Order: sequence, then structure tokens, then C-alpha cells
Amino acid sequence: MNRFLALAKATHWPQALTMVTLATASSFYLGQHGLQLLFVLIAVAAGQASVGWVNDYVDANVDRELNRTHKPSVQYSLDRKSLKLPIYISLVALVPFSFLAAGWVGGLAHILAVGSAQVYNRYLSRTVMSWLPYAVSFSLLPVFVAQTVGIWPTWQIIVMAGLVGVIAHLFNALPDLAIDRKARLGGLVVSLGRAKTLIALTLLMTLLLVLLLATLFL
Repeated sequence: MNRFLALAKATHWPQALTMVTLATASSFYLGQHGLQLLFVLIAVAAGQASVGWVNDYVDANVDRELNRTHKPSVQYSLDRKSLKLPIYISLVALVPFSFLAAGWVGGLAHILAVGSAQVYNRYLSRTVMSWLPYAVSFSLLPVFVAQTVGIWPTWQIIVMAGLVGVIAHLFNALPDLAIDRKARLGGLVVSLGRAKTLIALTLLMTLLLVLLLATLFL
């Protein structure tokens, strides 16, 4: 695999592209245009790339042991050492472009969101607290996006974003449940099991729907 394509794949590009598109489109919808909208795109792209690369860097050995052939590091087209420089570059770019995109408050919110995701990568991904960084990171993203145009999101939007983050984590972890359990890797989904995870997802999605309807009609 071409090294550039391997790096792109290691960003976990479907999730990364979704977040970049969502943040940029939301900022545009709120009224942001021109160069500052480009700053939003660059800041979120840098943050998402760093999260994906650190995730693959941390999990490289485990991914090889479990033969996760969809990972570039497993295919040996991308070794851990080759991820270091891209990680440093993305983290360095993250800071100024976050502040340029959303000012001091919004920029700090975005940096903290990425920092929370890195805490997940480094420390919490294999624990029962694996959901927490998702809740924190997703809750902070509306603050970043809203601050690109100098406004604040409502508390309902912040809470709903946090719920979406936890739901996304549970859905993302479910397909790997059997492999993770066999490898004794931990994580909330491993602790709960499939049945309880599905119950949790149902409850969380119901709460999300209630909040959404209340926000729209009350």
C-alpha cells in the first residue's frame, strides 16, 4: 500500500471525514465563510488525524496479534515509527488553527475535545470508563462550532452531543466484542456484554429522542 494511502487509512477516515464535514458544514450553516471556514476545516482535520494515528500507534502490537487485517499497521505497510512525525505535525497544527477558527474559548474547547480523545487512546479505551472521553469530546464540539461565529450552544445541544458520542462508542465497539473479550482487552462493551449493551443503546437513544423532541417543540 502506498505510504500516503496507508496514513490516510490510519486516520480512520470514515469517522474522521464525517466529523470534519459535520463541523465545517455546521459552522457554514451558522454563518461562517471565507478563510475562517478553512481554519475550521484544517483544525478539525488535524485533530481527527491525530486521534486516528495515535490510536493505531498505541494499538499496533495488539492489532497484529489479533490479525486485524483492515489496519495498515497489520498489513505492515505502516509501522509505528512512521506514525510519529505525522502525529507531531497534526498536534502542532491543531493548536493555532483551533484558535484561529473559534477564538480563545472555542479553540480551547476543541483542543480539550481532542485531548479527551487522546486520553481514551492512551489510558481508557480498555477500561469500563471507555465511554467517558466520547461523552466529553462530543459535548465540547458544539462549543467549538458555535464559537466559530461567536455564539453559545444551548445546554440541550451539549447534552445531546454527549449522548451521541456515547452511542457512537457503543456501536463502534460492538462488532469487536468477541475478539476483544477473547483477548481480554476490556472496555465498557466487553464489561456489559452484547445484551446489556443493546439495552443501554436503546435507553440512550430514547433519551436522545426525548431531548430532541423537547428542544424542537417545547
